[in-house]
Amino acid sequence: MINVLAEDRVFLDYGPVQMMLMARAHRLPMIEQLHEAAEYVIKILSDLAEVQKQAKDVLTLDEWDLSVYPLPLRLMVAAVLETGDRTLTPMAAVAGTFADLAADWLVEKGATKVLINNGGDIAIRLVGLEKTKLGLTPSIESSGYSHILNLTAEDGIGGVATSGLGGRSFTKGIASAVTVAAKTARVADACATLIANHCFTEDPGILRLPAEQLDPNTDIPGHLVTIKVGDLSLQTKTIALENGLCKAMELKSQGLIHGAVLFLDDLVVMIPDNLCQVAKFEGGN
Repeated sequence: MINVLAEDRVFLDYGPVQMMLMARAHRLPMIEQLHEAAEYVIKILSDLAEVQKQAKDVLTLDEWDLSVYPLPLRLMVAAVLETGDRTLTPMAAVAGTFADLAADWLVEKGATKVLINNGGDIAIRLVGLEKTKLGLTPSIESSGYSHILNLTAEDGIGGVATSGLGGRSFTKGIASAVTVAAKTARVADACATLIANHCFTEDPGILRLPAEQLDPNTDIPGHLVTIKVGDLSLQTKTIALENGLCKAMELKSQGLIHGAVLFLDDLVVMIPDNLCQVAKFEGGN
């Protein structure tokens, strides 16, 4: 359930959560606190399970008094409401929310550098002169990375999340991967979902079905989700990416995200233009 991988990291595998927790306090390991943080995640996951129905219901976003709900659901609702989009349910921010809660718990215990990777949705906490770098994958189904995102405490980025075709959750678009950097992982999570959904244009080579036909317990019944993409023309791919980029630009202009990079096969667009750099690998032919 909780496996110690190194002096500064543990892996939590519990129910729907597969989470890597890494933390240091001024270069000193925090293995005891990491173990406690993982146990904290298990507890709040149980809290959310008690209100699973409300977490999957878009109408929960309209409730005036959320104080009766546990903290994870309240944060999920707030993150989704920030996007201003009513096609999302609170579940659009669930992975990022749990990453944020674990990260904040560790900072309260004195951590100066924290990375919580919850299935690709990452909470980052950097204090003082701490810095880190993340590898960005060009495809949800790829284990490698093609771009590097360099981060310092001054950047104000607390979360990086990725959504797209082939991920754990359904998508309405055709992007191979959409990675978003934002102030928190939960906001990045919701915005990545939203931008990936907008990476779409009608094409006979794209097969979509109602979400409930694929999962009767889905939180988005009645919504068409992408299940297969055939050979698409460059024009179709370009239009889909432009549609996603427009949504990303809108969210950035509202101050919700720091930036986003969108991948569709071998195509890539990003805002701002210097958000990340192409990874350079030594060796090869």
